[in-house]
Amino acid sequence: MTGYLSTFSPDTDSAEIAEALVRDGGVIINELVTAEMLDAIHDEIEASVSAEEQEGSSDLWPEGNKTVGGLAAVSPTFVEKLLIQPKVLEVIDAVLKPSRPMSVEAGQVDVLDLVAVKELEDGGTQIVYSGEPQAHCHHYTLGACVMLEIGAGREEHQFLHRENAIYQPFVERLDMREFIVSTMWAGTDFTEENGATRVVPGSHHWPEERLAKPDEIARAVMKKGSVVLWLSRTLHGAAKSTANENRTGYFASYIADWVRQEENQYIVVPQEVARNYSTAARQVIGYRCSPTIGWAKGRDGDNLLEAGHSGQL
Repeated sequence: MTGYLSTFSPDTDSAEIAEALVRDGGVIINELVTAEMLDAIHDEIEASVSAEEQEGSSDLWPEGNKTVGGLAAVSPTFVEKLLIQPKVLEVIDAVLKPSRPMSVEAGQVDVLDLVAVKELEDGGTQIVYSGEPQAHCHHYTLGACVMLEIGAGREEHQFLHRENAIYQPFVERLDMREFIVSTMWAGTDFTEENGATRVVPGSHHWPEERLAKPDEIARAVMKKGSVVLWLSRTLHGAAKSTANENRTGYFASYIADWVRQEENQYIVVPQEVARNYSTAARQVIGYRCSPTIGWAKGRDGDNLLEAGHSGQL
C-alpha cells in the first residue's frame, strides 16, 4: 500500500470509518469539532500549566518541543468534548469490540456465554472457556492523554514506532486481537511544513523487522478540529518542521481493559477531579471495572467512585 490515509467527513457512517481503520491501520476524520473548541482547550492548558512545566525533555520530545501530561485532569473541555466524542467512540467500539461499549447505540455482549462448569472425577468442578468470543474486552480505558507540540523548525523526524512497543520486549510478539486505538486531534492545522504526523498505512500487517520506504509513509495533513486514528501496530511518528509556528496536537489512546494503562490515570486524574466529570468520561478514564479486573470491594463496578458491588467479594 502506498502512503495514503483515507479521509472522512463527520457525517460518514462510523462502521465505514472503522472498516477502513482496520484495513489500512489509520484514518482521518476531517473537522469533527470546531476550531473554537480547540482554542478553549488550549486556554485551559495555558491557565493550568506553567511554561516551564510544558518544556520537552525526553528522547521522544526533546528541548524545543512542548508536552503536557495528565491532560484529562487539565482540560475539562478535552475530556467532555473530545475524549468521549460520540463518533470517535462509535469507531472505537467497532474496532475494540467491548462487551460493554461506550457508544449509545451499541448493544452489550455477554462474555459469560463462553464459560462452562465441568464436573471433575473427584466431585469438584472446573471452569472451562470455549468457543470464539464476540467481544475482545469487557470495556476500554484511557491509555495516555497528553498535549504534544512540535517546535517550529524541528530538524529531525521522530522515529517511527508502534503503540504496542510500550509492552515490548516483555511480550515478545503481540499476535492478538486489536487492543489499542490511538487518536491525535489537530489543535492547529497539520501541514507538511509544520510536522504533521507521519503514519504508515498497512504497516500493522508487517513483520517487526520490515522497514518503511519513503513512498509508504503518509502524512496526517488535516484542518484544526480534525482527528487521525491509528491501530496498535501501525507505524507512526511526528515529522520534522520547516514552519515558523508550532504544531499542536492532543493525543489520547484507548486500550482494552485487560492491559495496563500507559499513563497512570489514577495519579494524574485523582478522585476529586474525576467526580466532576460525566459518567462516560469517568468510565473511559478508568473508574470502572470488569467482573474480574480492577474491582474494589464495596465500590460499584460501573462507577468505582460510588458505593456498590464489584468483583467476587
